Amino acid sequence: MLVKFSFRGILLWTLLSVVLPLAVLAHEGEDHDGVDPSRLPDPALEKDMVYIPPGPFVLGTDRKDTGRALEMGLPRPFYKDEGPEQRLLGKGFYIDRHEVTNRRYAAFIKAIDYFKPPHWEGGAYPEGQDDRPVTWVTWFDAANYCDWAGKRLPMEKEWERAARGKDGFEYPWGNEFDPARAHLSDKAGSKTELKNVGSFPDGASPEGVQDLVGSVWEWVQDDYGPYKGNTGENPDFDSGLKVLRGQSSSYIGHFPGELYNQVLKEFARSGYRQYSNPDVGASDVGFRCARDTKPPGLEEGLRFASADSGGLGTMGGGGTPSGGAGDSVGTGSAASGGNGSGSSGFSPFQPETHLPTQSGMLVLMVVSFIAGLFSFLSPCTLPILPAYFAVTAQTDRARMTLNSLAFFCGLAALFVVMGGSASYLGGLLRDYLNELTVAGGVVVTVFGLMTLAGKGFSGATFKSHPASTLAGFFLFGATFALGWTPCVGPVLSGILILAASDHTIFQGMTLLFFFALGLGLPLVVIAAFCSKLSKDGWFWRLLRGKGWTVQIAGRPVILHTTNLFSGFLLVFLGLALSLGYLTYFNNLIPLELQVWFNGIEEAFVHWIS
Repeated sequence: MLVKFSFRGILLWTLLSVVLPLAVLAHEGEDHDGVDPSRLPDPALEKDMVYIPPGPFVLGTDRKDTGRALEMGLPRPFYKDEGPEQRLLGKGFYIDRHEVTNRRYAAFIKAIDYFKPPHWEGGAYPEGQDDRPVTWVTWFDAANYCDWAGKRLPMEKEWERAARGKDGFEYPWGNEFDPARAHLSDKAGSKTELKNVGSFPDGASPEGVQDLVGSVWEWVQDDYGPYKGNTGENPDFDSGLKVLRGQSSSYIGHFPGELYNQVLKEFARSGYRQYSNPDVGASDVGFRCARDTKPPGLEEGLRFASADSGGLGTMGGGGTPSGGAGDSVGTGSAASGGNGSGSSGFSPFQPETHLPTQSGMLVLMVVSFIAGLFSFLSPCTLPILPAYFAVTAQTDRARMTLNSLAFFCGLAALFVVMGGSASYLGGLLRDYLNELTVAGGVVVTVFGLMTLAGKGFSGATFKSHPASTLAGFFLFGATFALGWTPCVGPVLSGILILAASDHTIFQGMTLLFFFALGLGLPLVVIAAFCSKLSKDGWFWRLLRGKGWTVQIAGRPVILHTTNLFSGFLLVFLGLALSLGYLTYFNNLIPLELQVWFNGIEEAFVHWIS
């Protein structure tokens, strides 16, 4: 039988989806009981982090050194410890936008009375160097700082993912070496001083992380060792040394003429690995931190500017396409060059949309509808479809289309609320989208377990179903919309720009309704088609499946193939939602097809924004 959604059930869903995440978030930001607040990190200094979304990425390279390094007088061949090239799936994480500065490190020292770097005269860093990266820190110093700040050192693969982007660039800014984009020593014998973090915004990574190459070498979490599948020999592998990443601004050695640039070009690659003793600091060694969850104080979600501010903010968290959010801390200056900064941080919506002021609402509604249809074709939709049928297809044939419409209404309701950019509910939804997605995953998992127990969306029998079932499908539609948001993020972001640009709240909500219509209409059409199939056909015979009774602890338990399949599928999808792994399903699609589709998607987003 289907679950009857009473008012009490709806209230429980609301508590799981809204109140619980907000309570967790509030707890994250409050002072720890019994701890002197002066000994805790300042969220204002630690919140400026960039969200790196989950998904496939490239680590390492298959390139081979043909003896060039030896010809240049270098003892170690290029690329030898960087192979083989691997295509990995990474989980989403946060990473500091900037390297840890003297200002931030001084707060750490003061809070717990920690050791000061040896070059700080009188126990303080040189005047005027507040926002330069801290140096002369050992790996242990860096790890202790990150732990105090509620963070950790980034893993080596995370650092490389942040530096190379999802497309595996050679350098954070692209595949062409341009020393002007980073703080590097550009010629033999040059003496460079460190500069404030964020001084080279044109060298930022695709997601907006700055100074990953140049400035200082950065400690990462890992011991120096071979990548999986690497057959090269190196006496330093697994000897307790720690990895450093990101060529510093220090002089790299005496190489005459153009040879210097050739060596620097190799050293400055995002994939280049260096290593050092973990208890030894240096004048060009610093670090940045990472974190698995959103840091307290980070403002996530879309931040639409007021009518007179002339800009847009960020969209972050929950796998949504973003460079993170939060106020820039440290330099106090705005970054330029398309990576944005100031109070709203990196903005992936930097280009102004061309359509809103020249086009009527009818044109925009058509564009939004097409965008929804286009998003339905996303490779990430693959896991949504079987889960959708696990819920909506297990019902009376005559009610299948009606239930699908209820599912669509829930889907559309969430996107419409999101489209009300100036509304309180829209702002709340975007601010806590990550937490709501996690809660939605928990709800789906719970219903999966209920289905396994025969208490959820059972397909064992096809009896008449109560009208209250429609509320259940509505809530499922809203829950699945939360999970769909990371998958359709780039196109959805473009539509949200249209919704926020010189339109009323109602018009913005209308555009998001048509986007949801394009996204959900194919599901309704498929459901209507399936409802017309013969009840004796293969589809409905497969859906009815077979049942049997087993004895568990002396009690008869009825099992059914449809329940088992649906339950396990919902549990699997719910866990993927709550843990942020939904976009991993893209890996089921050939990488070449993903690249082709992403190219089309980016072209479409560029057109509407």
